[in-house]
Amino acid sequence: MIEIIPAILTDSPIKFKELMLRVEPYTKRVHIDIADGEFVPNKTITGYEELMMIEAAVKFDVHLMVKRPHDIIKDWLHSYADRFIIHVESEGNLMEIIETLKKGKRSVGLALNPETDMGKVDSFLGKVDFVQFMTVHPGFQGGEFVAKILDKVRDFHAKYPEMPIAVDGSMHVETAKLAVSAGASIIVVGGHILFENKSVEASIKELQEACMI
Repeated sequence: MIEIIPAILTDSPIKFKELMLRVEPYTKRVHIDIADGEFVPNKTITGYEELMMIEAAVKFDVHLMVKRPHDIIKDWLHSYADRFIIHVESEGNLMEIIETLKKGKRSVGLALNPETDMGKVDSFLGKVDFVQFMTVHPGFQGGEFVAKILDKVRDFHAKYPEMPIAVDGSMHVETAKLAVSAGASIIVVGGHILFENKSVEASIKELQEACMI
């Protein structure tokens, strides 16, 4: 079954809590986008501090859009987030970061920006649990969908059919269907889709139905 995961991206602790309350009843997992203002232009909440201050009956993906994940990863291990997404383009010893998370009994995904060659993840595939393709240039929500990434998803799925693939960026009914057809099994959907037009429940249901192809 295709997994639809709501994403939260905010620079406000108050807004984070508000959005969490809105999505929690309708999902088993929430994707938290963390940006440092260096790897991407914008900056968000630190995330682990805010997560420690709420109680939630969901699991968490933490998408670290940060230049130096090694500097903050130990702080995150004090949180109850259970799955982390690290960018293959980030600085530092990527294998060491993956092993630190694995020793902390966390799952790990590797994210690739649109311009990144998918071969960059090949040497890490024995250590990670999934790969996430960005179909927008990361940072702000509502970025323009980069359709050519679907070819990368298709090629990667053909090469590694057992490896779960997440797709993140401008996911709505039409693009989610295309991503699933290309081989994605995890669809990350941003707040600009979830919160603007319909109820969260209706938006997630619509996406789930669209992905049953």
